[in-house]
Amino acid sequence: MRKLLPLIALLGLLILSACGYSMGESEHSVLNPEFRTIAISGVDNATTQTWLEPRIRKLLKDELHRRGTIRWVDNTKAADALIHINITRYNRPTALEGDKDQTLRSNASIRLEATIRSTTGDEVLWESGIISQSWPFYTGQESQADAEVTSLAIRQLADKMSENY
Repeated sequence: MRKLLPLIALLGLLILSACGYSMGESEHSVLNPEFRTIAISGVDNATTQTWLEPRIRKLLKDELHRRGTIRWVDNTKAADALIHINITRYNRPTALEGDKDQTLRSNASIRLEATIRSTTGDEVLWESGIISQSWPFYTGQESQADAEVTSLAIRQLADKMSENY
């Protein structure tokens, strides 16, 4: 059985690669290789949720680093490109009320956009368009809803940055 383990592992990798799954630097990116050293130039937050800006920064950096297509730098002068996030909306409206007007279920939603610019010449390299996500939750689950909806939005942004067309 021990002799079969390397063969099974190799077979598994071949199956994954045949399905289009990739790891690390081979993943597609909307950015040319010369623009894959990036820094965050800013996060505009038009909402009253002050926790959003640092959370979006961390989630974006972690998600793109995990995918392996971007090299992060903290100093904007050391970057080839700068990403700017604009959060245009975050709210948690009531989705369902009971017969006594008590909130039974709410829905957290976020809307944001991202723009990546070259550090030389300020050329727009890529725009995400509107990223919109929502997450339903019940009273007492506000923190979980905040975490889920922001994670979903950043994953959607990262997915758009990985599209190959």
